[in-house]
Amino acid sequence: MTEEVTSQADVVPLPFPDLSLTVSYADALLYGQARLKMLGSGELKPFCETHQLTYTNIVNLKNGKLKREEPRLLQRVLSSLGLPAQQLRFPLTSKTMWFVLPNAQALASFQAQLHFLTSSKA
Repeated sequence: MTEEVTSQADVVPLPFPDLSLTVSYADALLYGQARLKMLGSGELKPFCETHQLTYTNIVNLKNGKLKREEPRLLQRVLSSLGLPAQQLRFPLTSKTMWFVLPNAQALASFQAQLHFLTSSKA
C-alpha cells in the first residue's frame, strides 16, 4: 500500500498546452511528406523497420494516398524525424488535430524547414 501511495504522489499533473507552439495537421502532413520524399532510393523500408512503422502506411502517407487523417501515424513519423509533438484537438468541436511542439526553438526550426521544403521546387 505504501508503494501505491508513493507512486501516485510522484505523478506530474498534465499542464495546459502552450497554444503558441502548435502546428496544423495540414502543415505537419506537408512536412512529413516532404521529409519522407528526401529519403534516397531504397531508404524508406529500412527507415520503417528502424522506427517500427508499417511500410504500406508510410508509402501512402508520403504519396498523399491516405484515406483519412491519421494523426497518430503522423505523430509517430514526426517523432521518427526528430520532431516530438503531442496531439491536440483544438478547437474542442473540431475533428482535426493539431500538434504541439516542445518549445519555441522546435517551432522555429519546423517553420524554417517547412518553408524550405515547400518553397524549393527542384
